[in-house]
Amino acid sequence: MQDLRIHVEGIELQIREYKREGDAIIFLHFGGGNLMMWQRAVPYFQADYRLILVDLRGHGKSDKPQTGYHIDEMARDVVGVMEHLELERAHVVGSSLGAEVGLSMAANYPENMLSLACEGALYSEYGPCGIWEGSEEAFKEHVADSLERVQNSAGPVFASVDALMDANQQKFEKYGLWNEYFEAVKRYDVYQIDEGKYTYGWSKPAAQDYMEHYYAYRFEDYYKRVKCPILMLPDKNLLPSEKIAMEKLSQLARQVKIVYVPGWTHPYGWLLDPEEMSKTVLEFLSEVRN
Repeated sequence: MQDLRIHVEGIELQIREYKREGDAIIFLHFGGGNLMMWQRAVPYFQADYRLILVDLRGHGKSDKPQTGYHIDEMARDVVGVMEHLELERAHVVGSSLGAEVGLSMAANYPENMLSLACEGALYSEYGPCGIWEGSEEAFKEHVADSLERVQNSAGPVFASVDALMDANQQKFEKYGLWNEYFEAVKRYDVYQIDEGKYTYGWSKPAAQDYMEHYYAYRFEDYYKRVKCPILMLPDKNLLPSEKIAMEKLSQLARQVKIVYVPGWTHPYGWLLDPEEMSKTVLEFLSEVRN
């Protein structure tokens, strides 16, 4: 295992690499996460694959510019990592935001992709494969309200690392999510703004820039350009409208497999119990390789 900082697109990204011969898998985390979210899954993959875990821009130990959070820009970052590592092609496993970035990679850089496992990017918010059931005008109002809430929210600042960690523990324990792996993700993510001021790596400006793009994404425009095999991994609590949209998207790409992993909780299952999900992804990768 080695930790590296790689210069791409005018910033530096933090990655963790588990080297070995053979095909590579790039793991891309959910929004607000970081490369530590994969530590519980690594043992399932490292015997057979070269693993590359990435802190996306604005996350973890990577640089935190104010802009550049469209998924196409973040996809270009990851392709830059591949170029630096002299890696021509790779499998990509993405969770939530990471799945969106992986989908952009598959659509825009097909020559770099062996396969894509999507635990996210399963439906658009609006459009032919969207989940919005009201009028276009009502959707625009919904988007405006959502962006206003992000704009008006206060970015959390804490006087110490311990205070930040205590707040996280209290928040996530209520939902039965807190464990040593979750704690490791949050502790790794701590970012010092100034003397005696600490916050999360995924800052308010970064989240705001991402959200301003998010509602305009039409994932159908991406899926129809994907050439590599795709594994879609929906949550156990997928709503009927979400399932319909996902199935529409699945019909646009060349080769898609949909698997419901029993008991899976999006996106935190990787920190709670990743065994069944990891085995499902490994089975898919085996099918792709054969």
